[in-house]
Amino acid sequence: MRKLAAIMFTDIVGYSALMSKDESLALQVLDKNREIQMAALRQFNGEFIKEIGDGTLSIFQSSWDAVSCALEIQKITGKSSMTLRIGIHMGDVVISENDVFGEGVNIASRIESLGKPGCIFVSERVYEDMKNKKGFKAEYVGEKSLKNINHTVRIYSITTGKPGTEIAELIVSDLTDKKEKSIVVLPFDNLSPDPDQEYFSDGLTEEVISDLSNVRSLRVISRSSAMTFKGTKKKIPEIAREVNVQYVLEGSVRKAGNSLRITAQLIDAASDAHLWAEKYSGTLDDVFDVQEKVSRSIVAALKLKLTPEESQKIAERPIDNVAAYQCYLKANAEIWRFNKSSLDSALDHLQKGLDILGDNALLYSAMAFVYWQYVNIGAGQEAYIAEAEKHAQKALALDPESPQAHFIIGMINGWVYGNVRAHIRQLKMALAVNPNYVDALILLAGLSTMSVGKLAAAIPFVQRVRQIDPLDPWNYWLQGRLFFFDGQYKLAVEQFRQHYQFDPENLVVRFFYAWTLAYAGQIDEAFSIIDHSAQAAPNSVFTKFGLLLKYGLLKNREEAFGEMTPDFERTCRRDHQWSYIVATLLALIDARRESLDWLENAVERGFINYPELERNPYLDNIREEERFKKLIERVKYEWEHFEV
Repeated sequence: MRKLAAIMFTDIVGYSALMSKDESLALQVLDKNREIQMAALRQFNGEFIKEIGDGTLSIFQSSWDAVSCALEIQKITGKSSMTLRIGIHMGDVVISENDVFGEGVNIASRIESLGKPGCIFVSERVYEDMKNKKGFKAEYVGEKSLKNINHTVRIYSITTGKPGTEIAELIVSDLTDKKEKSIVVLPFDNLSPDPDQEYFSDGLTEEVISDLSNVRSLRVISRSSAMTFKGTKKKIPEIAREVNVQYVLEGSVRKAGNSLRITAQLIDAASDAHLWAEKYSGTLDDVFDVQEKVSRSIVAALKLKLTPEESQKIAERPIDNVAAYQCYLKANAEIWRFNKSSLDSALDHLQKGLDILGDNALLYSAMAFVYWQYVNIGAGQEAYIAEAEKHAQKALALDPESPQAHFIIGMINGWVYGNVRAHIRQLKMALAVNPNYVDALILLAGLSTMSVGKLAAAIPFVQRVRQIDPLDPWNYWLQGRLFFFDGQYKLAVEQFRQHYQFDPENLVVRFFYAWTLAYAGQIDEAFSIIDHSAQAAPNSVFTKFGLLLKYGLLKNREEAFGEMTPDFERTCRRDHQWSYIVATLLALIDARRESLDWLENAVERGFINYPELERNPYLDNIREEERFKKLIERVKYEWEHFEV
């Protein structure tokens, strides 16, 4: 018999792993799941068809019954330790001998397999049946190609059960692949008679990290986490535990005049045994050969097989002149100090390198980064942006794959020209060359979370940062934003609090902590942090954001508008995220026209976070305005059709 039915598949998350660890407990979980589902099926007129391992197949007469049943199941299992995935599709089925067949069954099964823990994924047909029902809310996931289905299917997600299940699991989970080999390269000790030669030992450390990062089968801890161990007295096993790696490379550099002596040793952290050690003596002209030998020796000691592309990347020498190379290393050391005098010095070193070498992609991309950092610290505006773009384009003309140049062009596309799609595209191009480019990963996570409201897309980027840069406190910031833009303000506060404790003088960290405290209802603590920033750095953009938040909550229009100086407005209008923040805070003081002006600017420049606009309580004063209603329709359409 053929009929139209709503088909529901369910699956217990992590059941196979549980079965391998505790068969008795797994069978108890299976019995409990069966009991919950049978009760829900009776309540919503469902027909149980069969169990498939730890999954189930059921059918219903309507989408309403199927979704209501799924919601009930997720509500009950959400109170237990059991987590389910559920997929639903409405389509034709053939019923034969207490079983069902047909393409509709296959589609429902594939939809369920794509699902996230604690969620219900439904096809567009089910969404269309349900979208006008009271209390029904869904998020567009995307248009997907399903195995053995000859057409794409548009899928929507109904997030239920334990709020933020997937995000909460991300925060506490161990994300490492136990089969993947992993290493941290400790900062090489500077044994040179001149302590000012430390830039050279640090540079060698970074170059080895960069070489090894080209090996896809090896997880390499990034520079920022590795550098936290500089001068440490911690033992090797302790260091390895902190960054969750199997192997540690340590070494030293002695540079005197043109003479060079480098030692390196690879240690198995579990046994504290040396797997390989070597000493290299020669001149500065040998430094490039030494770097390559160290990297290849590590690969050989770990019994890793290089692809031809990986071997070529390790052999590449972006700068093959020792004098120019030293200029680059000196500049790099200055860039990391993030102040104007250091950036001035970095530019001088890079220009000397260009004078020696002529046109060079690495030197030009480094100059682009320096000019962009002037803008970031507020030491320059339009002229420096133009210089950053000019030098990045020069780098790309010489090396179309330059990751840093793609990164800078992406930043300019996103923050200056308001083209979020181009920003994301350039960041992905940078990651295609260097998958461990932490700054690009952080920005992609930030754009996915705040700018376009695609939390599921942000999670892999956040996970990768945690894997390769585990000691960076900005991990708390990333995770806090995930919770914040999921509407879980109290959980977000805990993440931002930990970041604030690491870096209490950072104005960016202060503002986001205060902002989140305010949304969580902890107003007095938010005001205390804002007042501290106002005393320390009254002209900072982030201080002004904080004061706008304070005056908005106090409904003090005069003081709020007093913070809206021409320079502040000019800076914020070219940034879609900052424009959104200003729009939100002006809505608090019921400055409707001005708030909508800023919100429209944010959207024009790429802000399409539809869930955030729907959820944000600070926008309630403008929600009934016709301009807002028209804007939300546009944002919803763009958000539904946007994929990171």
